[in-house]
Amino acid sequence: MDRLERCVADVQSFLHTHWRQGPALLRPADPPTEVLSAADIDGFIDGGLLRVPYAALYSAAGPIPEERYCPPRLVAGRILDGCLDPVRVRSLIREENATLQLRYVNHWHAPVRALTAGIGERLGRLAEAFVFQSHAGHPSAVHRDDGDVLVIQLSGTKRWQVYGGPADPHWQPVPDADPGPVLLDTAVRPGEVLYVPDGFAHAACATGPEPSLHLTVVLREARVRHLRDELGARLAADLALPARPLDDDQLTTAAAALLDHFRARLAGTTPESLVGAARRAAHSSRPTA
Repeated sequence: MDRLERCVADVQSFLHTHWRQGPALLRPADPPTEVLSAADIDGFIDGGLLRVPYAALYSAAGPIPEERYCPPRLVAGRILDGCLDPVRVRSLIREENATLQLRYVNHWHAPVRALTAGIGERLGRLAEAFVFQSHAGHPSAVHRDDGDVLVIQLSGTKRWQVYGGPADPHWQPVPDADPGPVLLDTAVRPGEVLYVPDGFAHAACATGPEPSLHLTVVLREARVRHLRDELGARLAADLALPARPLDDDQLTTAAAALLDHFRARLAGTTPESLVGAARRAAHSSRPTA
């Protein structure tokens, strides 16, 4: 069973029915909940090596300033900033109901890296992983994410409300005060997977006495800037023209050669090949593990 199948059960049914179409609560037979546990999170906190920006804390009011939980640390005679202090982190979680976010976990945790790489390879997308641990009573604002997401509930329960997708292609991945009607309102329990398509607005809140822990796999899609950059690179490839033509005739000749070069390059370019190349470029434009 491949890693995407462990998240969505029947891959072909998922791609035909849900992918890029609408939200869905999935109940795979063998969810990959073993990749991370609450005990692992405790180990990360107590280990003392978590650093900003790979980790952050949030309260109901927004991001908690890192100086509140990252005091300067002296290491080998150097002052090291951005290291999470376990005592301060646990105090903020306990006293201010802070949510812990771990970012780009695929960069630094091997089981999560293997999971995201397998999912991304199957779908032809860059896959990145984020972890959220939160307690009841800390709802997130309604917002849109920049990518399709698979939310794998590892422990605890979280209630999600998913709204519709963006109304036009100029949308931004920011909070949305008027997202429209709710399409899906559901509690996600351990072993269940929530799929939210690219840009669909959503909000979530942990419920119950046990902290909610979930792993979000974000699947990045190419954007117009990737198409533009890839096309520009194709048009410029193997182009050799004089930098400073000496007269009008040479300048006109250079212009004709430039147009001929572009026409030849465009003749061999299809929309499908450009999209495929742009997706590969989108992969390489982000840091990888």
